[in-house]
Amino acid sequence: MQLEECDQLKENIPAYALGALDVDDSAALEIHLRNCRGCQSELEQYRAVSEGLLFVVAPLPPSAALRRRLQARLPAARQGFGFSFLRVMSFGQFALALTVILLIALNYISFIQIQALQKRQVQLEAQIKNGQAALSLLSSSDTRLLPIRADGISGTILVDKPNNIATLVIWNLPVLNSNQTYQIWWIDGQGKRSSAGLFQAAVGQAFTTETIVSSQALATFKGLGVTVEPAAGSPQPTGVRIFKVDF
Repeated sequence: MQLEECDQLKENIPAYALGALDVDDSAALEIHLRNCRGCQSELEQYRAVSEGLLFVVAPLPPSAALRRRLQARLPAARQGFGFSFLRVMSFGQFALALTVILLIALNYISFIQIQALQKRQVQLEAQIKNGQAALSLLSSSDTRLLPIRADGISGTILVDKPNNIATLVIWNLPVLNSNQTYQIWWIDGQGKRSSAGLFQAAVGQAFTTETIVSSQALATFKGLGVTVEPAAGSPQPTGVRIFKVDF
């Protein structure tokens, strides 16, 4: 009876070696193999043959066309790059990237604010310096006060001819566009204009002060004027005249 059972089970060994035997028959054969050396030896022979079949023909790499078709069927290939990238990123990586972007934005905003504060500081320092010069001129007995009268603005020019210094104190002077500036002109006895400098209206203040020092004796000039010119200034007046004061 045992020999007959062995013969029946031995017929299943080739299929078992190839992994093609069903579950129930495999279980029965495995129980039999525990005690039957003859079937064990035959199974080893069949396994050696089946394993050798794998190396009879050398494996060929897939063609480029087949590779492209297979890659096209992958889920990642059917999704947009941005969405696939976000799926690959972990939550921690995404949070880190967002933090870096926010820090860059905050640094840029801080840089702009610092530039604005520095510009404002320069303007205030110039205003303080001009104010001190005006106070010095007021304390001098040689200083003359000449009124400024023009449409919408008023003020005073403090002229110290012995020291060749003049300070403008102008109320309600409009703030110009960034591509414009105020330009001061000395006016000599023949009416010829020569530039005395550029300045801008004070921002956030009711009055603007500007001090100018002449390289020539103020006695050679008969007056002073201010016009609106391009930001870099002009060799001669070209824009709207704001005011003119005779000495």
